[in-house]
Amino acid sequence: MKRRIALVTLFVLVFLAGLVATLPASHAWSWAATGVPAEAYGLRGTVWQGQASTVIVDGHRLDGVRWELQAGSLLRGELHYAISGTLADGQVRGEVRAGPDRRLRLQDLRLNAGADPLIRAAAARPLPLRVEGRIDAYFQEVVLGPDGTPERIQGLINWTDGAVIFGETYALGDYAVRLDSSGQLLDMELVTIDAVLRVDGTASLDPASGRLSGEVIFQTLEGAAPELIQGIRFTGLPEPAAENRIRFSGNINNPMGFRGEIQ
Repeated sequence: MKRRIALVTLFVLVFLAGLVATLPASHAWSWAATGVPAEAYGLRGTVWQGQASTVIVDGHRLDGVRWELQAGSLLRGELHYAISGTLADGQVRGEVRAGPDRRLRLQDLRLNAGADPLIRAAAARPLPLRVEGRIDAYFQEVVLGPDGTPERIQGLINWTDGAVIFGETYALGDYAVRLDSSGQLLDMELVTIDAVLRVDGTASLDPASGRLSGEVIFQTLEGAAPELIQGIRFTGLPEPAAENRIRFSGNINNPMGFRGEIQ
């Protein structure tokens, strides 16, 4: 009896694997599109392995999207895909896992793109300045709950050749941000790598509301342009070259509304 059950189970698994391997991606998308907050165009291949010329999620475009199912995941009762795609000014690749608990897990996610288009795509409203440089990010794990809210984020974001344009162009340098979620808050460690403006400290972000608070050491370093130093003085910081410890708070959806207090 046990042998017969094992044979039937094996047959069902083989049948399902064969079905997934041959089911056209366009057919699968037609069935699932009503429950997916995205649009896909130029679908080719199968659910097992294929590509889409363009995928649009909340107005954000990803081109040349490719996917490949990791076969062993079916035996674990989950879907585990390796994915990749190109942005307007960069690339993204990683692994996506979905299981019976309805959570979406992104692992080994790597993203490299121009800072300005990436930040503008994530911003809730137009920014009053332009951000230059490159963003090179690696996320060990991102877990989204059944309702799409972040439950776990762990990773590292590098900003290289950073600069901001606000009337004048202010070259800044290279920075890093380490991310690790703690309950509903996302804890961040800000690290200056090689820059003319020191910004070292910690911060906590509530992803749901956009509320951000923290404390940093803020200081102009050797090589800082006179225009940058003067611009910082205009913000109310009288001695930019001093080791200023600043406690700040605000909302990332309203960058001009941030407030700081020198400790």
